[in-house]
Amino acid sequence: MAESAPPSAGPIPLELPAGVHQLCRCGRSRHGWICDGAHLGSGWVSRELRLDQASSVMVCGCGLSHRYPLCDGRHARSAGRRRWWRWWA
Repeated sequence: MAESAPPSAGPIPLELPAGVHQLCRCGRSRHGWICDGAHLGSGWVSRELRLDQASSVMVCGCGLSHRYPLCDGRHARSAGRRRWWRWWA
């Protein structure tokens, strides 16, 4: 059995035409990042994205984004960084 590819460590460009798009947040869609309604019953909802013109959007490849499936740059943060440390000392 072939192994699946590891998730990307950074954002993945997604070319979309102008219009309204429903992006998958649950990971069940058979159409990749475009929602096909497979989330029904899972408690997830799709993320609506409205574009005035065709453009490239960056989708999350690491799974850490708080705006999932859109990338918010959290992949660039150091995994070992302790932000609370300076207040603790």
